This record gives sequence, structure tokens and C-alpha cells, in this order.
Amino acid sequence: MCIYKKTAYNSLAKKMTAFAIIFFIYLLTSISVYSDVPVIKNLNYNYIGDEKIIKILYDLAYPGSGGVNISIVASNDGGKTFNIIPMTVNGDIGNVMPGTGKHINWKILTDYPLIDPLNIKIRLLASDADHNLTYFSAGGTDMVLIPAGTFRMGSYDTPDGMPIYGDELPDHYVTISNSFYMDTHEVTNAQYAEFLIATGRQAPLYWNDPRFNAPDKPVIGVTWEDAVAYCNWVGKRLPTEAEWEMAARGGQVSREFPWGNTIDRRYGNFASVEGPDVWYDTAPVCSFLPNDFGLFDMIGNAYEWCSDYYDFSYYRETPSVDPQGPSDPQPTRVIRGGSCYDGFFPSYLRHATRFSYDPNTRDGIIGFRCVMDIPK
Repeated sequence: MCIYKKTAYNSLAKKMTAFAIIFFIYLLTSISVYSDVPVIKNLNYNYIGDEKIIKILYDLAYPGSGGVNISIVASNDGGKTFNIIPMTVNGDIGNVMPGTGKHINWKILTDYPLIDPLNIKIRLLASDADHNLTYFSAGGTDMVLIPAGTFRMGSYDTPDGMPIYGDELPDHYVTISNSFYMDTHEVTNAQYAEFLIATGRQAPLYWNDPRFNAPDKPVIGVTWEDAVAYCNWVGKRLPTEAEWEMAARGGQVSREFPWGNTIDRRYGNFASVEGPDVWYDTAPVCSFLPNDFGLFDMIGNAYEWCSDYYDFSYYRETPSVDPQGPSDPQPTRVIRGGSCYDGFFPSYLRHATRFSYDPNTRDGIIGFRCVMDIPK
């Protein structure tokens, strides 16, 4: 596996010493400032013509106390605007307790007799005291809305002397001008199998490896072109590096990891085989708690392809609005998020840490997740 990592400002000896010290400090001080997040899973909806209703099915996970406020909005213009408010509804709507098999029935023709119910798209909103998350189903995957906005990208400080790498500097403010949807989890082997059957594309390197090929584990060993081809097949795309980092940060500032500033094994697979992290290799997706945008495994488990070429010095010249990566072709592409083997190197697990990889090789613990633009 050939993951290209930049040279730190620290010497190699100092870096490895810092890693060792930090790792043991983190073992003793696993403190999180993370807040519990309501998560919608397995969202699905269909129009039942005989009953003239849209039946919405979903599961609700919530590690917090009490219920979650669930509401719906709908679109009949292909998802450009969600300005249709269902009124004649019943079922698991309003204050809902966590659980599986939740359902909502919407008598759409009672509310809007002139609307074609077969063209309706549904968003489900899950809110608690601290979050207001919007879920959408597309391409066989639950997606969450990542709101447009400005965030501080790159590194400006790290706790306990962790090294800042040169390609993370200078830190800079980046504006993502359009909201977008992101898959709540990495593409799984089961999802990728459907793609292989439909397209006849070559299987990934680790397709028959029992360490990695369970249906609910992330597909790995895919080239950058493989990932792009899958995204195109489901009508989505890879995230830019800036979109990925903004999503990983979960709308929070001054955090080195999506959940806080210390390693917390409830939130990712770092192959530490401790607490909830019981996997030596990749773990099934959604095995850990999500970040504040409802995204699972943004750190650990598998690296994730981004759309950008990689350039060590790119942050010195990056546009402040919607950066797309270097315009000139480079030999490697950006990967983000760390892997299941990076538990002994906490600095590799920060959401600002950048990596690069030869886009044509299949020998990396690299997967991906898709994003989707809101139709204009």
C-alpha cells in the first residue's frame, strides 16, 4: 500500500516520539465534547395507489434521552425546492421515540389533488435541542443535507504537541456556496456488488478477502476511476476536498476530530481493539456514533477518495469560494479520513490531515462516499 504523506515540520524522530507520547496520553484521557445526534436510517417512500397515500418508512436512532421531532417536506419539481407541506398525515411524526420500522402515511391527494404523487420527492427532518438534520434517500443510500457556509480549513493549532504538516498550511477560510447531500456512510460491498453486476466492471482487489468483504463493510481497493464510475452510475459524484472537510467537521470549530480533541473509540474504527472498536480490520458501516451532521465513519475505517488532484502547496493559492483542487494534472489524487490501521498515529486521524494516492492502483484501504448536488 503506497499512501503518500507529506513531510512534517517536525523531524521524523521528534514526530515518532510525539506520536508515542500522544497515543498513551489519549489512552488515559478519552474525553469527548460530542453531543448526541438523531439519525434517520433506511428511509424509503412509495405511493400506494389503491389507498391514495404516500407511505414513508424509516428507522430512527438517537443516543440522547427522550424523543426526536420528526417532520416532512416534499418537492414536485425534481428536488429543486421543498415547499410542499404535508398536512393530512398520521403515524410516526411529531415527537417520536427511537426504534425501527417507523412509518408515516400521507394522504397526498387530500392535501394536493392536482399534484402527481409519482413525482414527489420526500425529505425527512429530524430535530432535537441541538440539531436540525435533513435526510433524503437517493441511489439506494441515506443522504444528509450539508448546508452551505464558510468554515476554517486546514490547521491552525493541534492539542498536546501533535505535528502540523506543511500541506495543511496556511489555514484559510473557505466558502461552500451551495448546500449538497452526502451519503451518511461509505459505499458498502453490497451496494458495489449491484454496480459490478450492472456494469461488468472489474472487482476491487480485496473483493474475495474475508477480512474486508462482508456485505455491510465499506468497499475498498477501488481506484479513483472506479469510484467516479460508481458515482456516475447512481447519479452522484465524489466530494471535493473542501466539501469533505467541511462535512467532517460537522459544523463545529476548534475540533481536531469530528467529535472533539481527543481520541474517542465510540466514534470510529482505529483498529485499537478496545471498547466498541473490536475490529482489527474494517468494520461494518455505521458501527460507531456519527458526527454532528449525522455522518458515520468520516474518520477511520477506510480512506475516502476526493475529486481533487493533490498538490502539497495548494493551500497557498486555493480559491476562497468552492475550491476544486489544482487545475493542472498531478500524479496523485486526494484521499481523506484515515483508516482502520491508524490508531497508533492520532495525527493521521484529524480532519485537517491530507493524504494522496496514485489514482490507478488498487492496493489501498481506500473506499469512498458520494455527494449529490441539489438540482438547479
